[in-house]
Amino acid sequence: MTLRGAIMLSWAGGLALAGCGGGGGAAATCGAGLHCDGDGGGGDSGGDDASAPATCGNVQPCGGDVVGDWTFVDACESAANVAAFRATFATMAAESWCPGQTLVDRKPSASGSLLFDAAGTYSLALTFGGYLDINLPAVCLAGVSCEDTTAGLQAQIDAGAYPMPNVSSISCSGTSSCLCRATIDSPRSDSGTYSVSGNVLTLTATSGIVTDKSHCVRAGTLHILDTSMGSAGQTTIDSDLVAMKP
Repeated sequence: MTLRGAIMLSWAGGLALAGCGGGGGAAATCGAGLHCDGDGGGGDSGGDDASAPATCGNVQPCGGDVVGDWTFVDACESAANVAAFRATFATMAAESWCPGQTLVDRKPSASGSLLFDAAGTYSLALTFGGYLDINLPAVCLAGVSCEDTTAGLQAQIDAGAYPMPNVSSISCSGTSSCLCRATIDSPRSDSGTYSVSGNVLTLTATSGIVTDKSHCVRAGTLHILDTSMGSAGQTTIDSDLVAMKP
């Protein structure tokens, strides 16, 4: 397993990070009005982890010593990632049994551990979670109740036939239309060797896959970052996966 960009991949079937993005040289903030844990940028920490630092997505690459046992506490995402996921969801919806379904909200989370030892090896046990809120309009339901819709969709999940394989459960409520909350559970594990050069953390998995990530260790907090270059030449934070030492 490797660490790679956009949380939508985790929810649509792959593994990814999530981050809060910004540009113009200012501190990055969450965008698009959707939940973004812990950064105070218009999101909602949801009370899931009071220990999560209020810096998710607001830290630029700075390097630092990664040695230690880290616990994941936070995940958030940029407005660009939100837009990309919305586009992916819309495409999937257009090809589904309910083309009119819409993504109302989503909230990412991350838990697990990442160990870097002084000898240059690492061990990762990471679970991406959170939820998606999806609206199913009445025209798609043809009179089927939200309770029966829940049962039908959950049966698909249990049978491995649901189009988002990392959805572990779903619950729908409403009357003529249904608001369905899909719970995400995507565990991944990996190990291998690592090296640090400046702001770049390189992971070489036992499978041979090599992944470069920007990172920053600050105030006892590790930020694993996806970055891109903005139109004005500034570094934009596209993703931020946050861990702290116990």
